Amino acid sequence: MINSSYQQYYFQKNKQDKFSVNYKVNRKFNTKNTATVGMIYDHYSFEIVDSIKVGNFYQVSSDYTGGTNLIQSYILWQHRFSNLLTLNLGVHSQHLLLNNSNVIEPIAGLKYQFRENQSLTIGAGMHSQMQRIPTYFYEEVVGGEATLPNENLDFTKSIHSVIGHDWNIGRNLHLKSEIYYQYIYNVPVDTFSSSFSTLNQGAGFAELSRTGLINDGVGYNYGVELTLEKFYDKGYYYLLTTSIFDSKYQGSDKKWRNTAFNSSYVVNALGGKEFKIGKRQTLGLDLKVTYAGGRRQPPIDLQASQTSGTAGYIDDQAFSQQNPDYFRLDFKITFRMDQKRVSHMLSVDLQNITGQKNVFLRGYNAATGAIGTTYQRGFFPDITYKLWF
Repeated sequence: MINSSYQQYYFQKNKQDKFSVNYKVNRKFNTKNTATVGMIYDHYSFEIVDSIKVGNFYQVSSDYTGGTNLIQSYILWQHRFSNLLTLNLGVHSQHLLLNNSNVIEPIAGLKYQFRENQSLTIGAGMHSQMQRIPTYFYEEVVGGEATLPNENLDFTKSIHSVIGHDWNIGRNLHLKSEIYYQYIYNVPVDTFSSSFSTLNQGAGFAELSRTGLINDGVGYNYGVELTLEKFYDKGYYYLLTTSIFDSKYQGSDKKWRNTAFNSSYVVNALGGKEFKIGKRQTLGLDLKVTYAGGRRQPPIDLQASQTSGTAGYIDDQAFSQQNPDYFRLDFKITFRMDQKRVSHMLSVDLQNITGQKNVFLRGYNAATGAIGTTYQRGFFPDITYKLWF
């Protein structure tokens, strides 16, 4: 007999709206100097409800409706020493009204056009980001009253540096390469010794409702990126991108670990060709291939999960487990017919045509008491018909 009853173990409602106003002024003083001054106002409104079943009860970690504002301003200055050498300087500021967090971020870049078709760039700057909005509103009950211990978290900050090379190999062929390093600090982590860091948020379906966080975590990313692009010409195009990188972080236990996103490499290749099959008809063929290292996750503590009824992880082995490599092959056929007053387009997009079972994550299934695997989407045909008048 099959037990068809279901139980709800988790509920989340995360509704967010964003309203933005942008204003900027450009001023060219002379052939060598140009300045830009601007301001951005963002208003966020949100409704956040988050609960999980613990035993026979639902534990609410968030239940908040409200809004906040982020105000940004910037000034950029460009100075051309000559046709070969250009300097860019700037300052960007952010102010979060939710808790009055402030940050000032300087940036600088230099471009050297050492040949007609080649240039070198070097840049460095500071960049900051407010926390994911639900993080500020995780509740903790103290003395019978709900409090928001994360409400005063500061921005997460980082220092970037990059060296790049641009090469226009031919009229329609371009090669771009970059080497970069990013140091991240002010990351929210636990007050007690643990592997938790908000740098890993977003790697799964659920948001981790962690309270009592402090801006004491760090991390870094470095790597190399290559992009070879053949622009559309003579009926065809292609693009090849390769990224090789390393991504590490520290929680409050001060141990260096892989981040959830440290897949080590990503390779994308795509290309397409169009064929004229009549005066007004065109047939297009497109192919895309993605190959990447698997994402990482902490090993599940099966016994602890079975005892508590919810997923438990081995904290000191966080993100030591890597999923198998990711592979996906897409093929698209497009037929277009242009008439005097209307154009028709029919496309058949065959996504993941090999039916590759790419692992999204491994998790604990409370209904079966076992570890289960969640896969990303398998083979999926997408048929589209469009009309242009």
